[in-house]
Amino acid sequence: MNRKWLQLATLLALLAGHSLAQTPEVLKGCKWPVGEKITYRLYWGFVPVGTAVGWTEWVEHEGRRLLAIRLRTRSNKVIEKIYPVDDTIESLVDPLTFLPIQFTKNLSEGKTRKHEITTFDRTNLVARWTSPLSGKSKTFPIKPDIRDIPTLMYSLRSNVFKPGTKEHFSVMADEKVYDVWLDVGNKEDVNLSNYGKVRCLKIEPDAAFEGIFVRRGKMWIWTSDDERCLATKIMATIPVANVRALLWSVEGPGRDKWVHYGSNTVSEANADTPPVTQK
Repeated sequence: MNRKWLQLATLLALLAGHSLAQTPEVLKGCKWPVGEKITYRLYWGFVPVGTAVGWTEWVEHEGRRLLAIRLRTRSNKVIEKIYPVDDTIESLVDPLTFLPIQFTKNLSEGKTRKHEITTFDRTNLVARWTSPLSGKSKTFPIKPDIRDIPTLMYSLRSNVFKPGTKEHFSVMADEKVYDVWLDVGNKEDVNLSNYGKVRCLKIEPDAAFEGIFVRRGKMWIWTSDDERCLATKIMATIPVANVRALLWSVEGPGRDKWVHYGSNTVSEANADTPPVTQK
């Protein structure tokens, strides 16, 4: 199995997004409540390979109250005997501007280990990337409004997309800044195990880099046509197989259909998902 394709499906799951929050606090300009927790089932072809859990919560960082957007991806018991995966990424976000302050990535895939931290200096318009494991570091220029992948994905949930349009965005990934395009298609129905038939908008992403959006092969994302704008299904096709992420449950604040039905399901991911180590 190509590990990049497992990363691909789970990172894009951030279009949706365990929290300690007890009240449905919603940030200005956002349509989702802080404390929302989303669980996805991941498939390689028809074979279940793991789960991805995305969540948001408030944290204290260097004397500031920031929003943390986190995602943990884990292989299931069958796959981990062949190729164990336990990845966590985190974005610390300024709640006033919804721009990232710091992005942290901890990856454990097979024998590969990565720990990388990117901090954003918006005064000098530079970002500094460091790898505590290798001791390497680099600095690269950024635009004033540049976002990382988590904040871009969450911000898109507040956009109103029209079928037949093409949207352009910039994103920081892999220590560089890239262009991303979203081709907005028509509305379709997606069948989910715990929610039944859901009306969704189909979107095809494209970008100038590999590993997140696909240049060889195709990828599609279906987002719910409602207030939450959840990614209900993500699919990527490549020559040897396809990768799918399907929405399994929604937990946290709120009393809409998503939380109501999601509360009756059993999450397959550990609810006590640890945060990314801060260094």
